[in-house]
Formats: sequence, C-alpha cells, structure tokens
Amino acid sequence: MITSTAVFLGFMSNLATRLLVDLKKERRMRTEVAAFDKELKEAVANKEKDKEEKLRKRKPQMDQMRLKASSGRFKVILVTWLPFIGVYYLMGDFVSGCSFPSICVSGVVAYSPIPLPVIVSEPTGSMVLFWWYFLSSLAFSTLMTKLLGTSQTM
Repeated sequence: MITSTAVFLGFMSNLATRLLVDLKKERRMRTEVAAFDKELKEAVANKEKDKEEKLRKRKPQMDQMRLKASSGRFKVILVTWLPFIGVYYLMGDFVSGCSFPSICVSGVVAYSPIPLPVIVSEPTGSMVLFWWYFLSSLAFSTLMTKLLGTSQTM
C-alpha cells in the first residue's frame, strides 16, 4: 500500500507538472541559459575581456530567464504539497497508527534484509513509514518523470 501510494502521488505530481508548466518553453529557456553560462565561462577562461563584458551586460536578463524557468515548478509544489501531506498522514494513521503531528517514527511498516544506517533500526531491520515511503518514492520518481516527459534535463 505504501509503495502504491508513493507511485500514485508521484504520478499525480508529474501530471500536475505537465498541466501547469509549459515544458517546451522551460526547456528552451534552460538550454539558452546553459549556452550563455558556457559562453561566459569560456570567455573568462580565455581572458577575452570584450566578450566577457558584453556577456556580463546580458547576465541580468539570463538570471531573469533562469528564474522564470524555475518558477513553473514552484507552482506545482504549491498545488500538490498540502494534499500530499494530507494523504501521507492518512496513510500513516491507517498503516501504522501514527496520528497527525507525528512523522511516524515508531510504527514499523517494513523489514529490510539489508542493513541501511539511519534508515533501518538495528538489529531488527525494521523500517518506519517515513523511510519506506521515501525509498519507494525515490525508486519510482525517475521512471515516472521519464514516462511522463517532465524531467528537467536537457
């Protein structure tokens, strides 16, 4: 149930990203900013003062573009954060008996055969909801972003 909830919430987050973010525009802006950064870095490394000065004049414009490219993802966080926290706490109450203010540090929901420092309590190998959810989410997030085409890489 925890893994399926993590996958579902990851899917919903990526779906919100597809709906709320102009991904083509974001990728175009990120590509342009990356090219600018590379050109500026090369001008500094090659000690081309004229080119560097010319590029430094464009830097505020590029910083503004960088901010615009990132702000679209922020809208997704604003829309999804509270519902996701609500689902997490409902799941915590259902699965391990944790109540609202707790982050479920006492209810064991899984056992790991692999010793993982900090995540798994020794010697029982027990794992609480927070860590199981985190690992499940981490395991499927890359797959989800690739499937729905919402990754930030160029």
